[in-house]
Amino acid sequence: MKRILIAVFVIQAAACMAEPVVISDYGGHPSGVPVKPQKGDTFRYLKPVPLDERARYPMRSKLQPGYLDEPQKLSQPIKGAQPFFVISVDAFSRDWVEKNRKYLQKIGAQGLATNIASKSEFDSLASFVKPLPLVAVPMDEIAEILHFNVYPVLVTGEEVAQ
Repeated sequence: MKRILIAVFVIQAAACMAEPVVISDYGGHPSGVPVKPQKGDTFRYLKPVPLDERARYPMRSKLQPGYLDEPQKLSQPIKGAQPFFVISVDAFSRDWVEKNRKYLQKIGAQGLATNIASKSEFDSLASFVKPLPLVAVPMDEIAEILHFNVYPVLVTGEEVAQ
């Protein structure tokens, strides 16, 4: 029993005296891991580059105004997902928002705008849907994943519907 205890003690003592293991060496360059600043350190901050909002437009997608035959259940429901709606500047979308505005507000839906030609066109639509939040986004990938090709639609954690 004494031999086992001595062996464990020797192994632990050897481990404490071992050289540190270098996991990664960045060759004297910063690793990106924040470190506690030392006295005398100087920092350079990059100035933020202002984004030109107009460069985002036109925002086009393959989606078109139209009707869903019936609500489409999501193949994998997403519990707790924030509902969102997809619209554009057409009269059909505006009518749909007008009819559903109170419900969209009640459920806290986020608006996504597509097929927007210019910043001024987006601003006009955003003003129309207030107080609902609206952002312009490319919709093709989202629509493909969720299996819809028309707007306006409301996407919840369970279904895509109008």
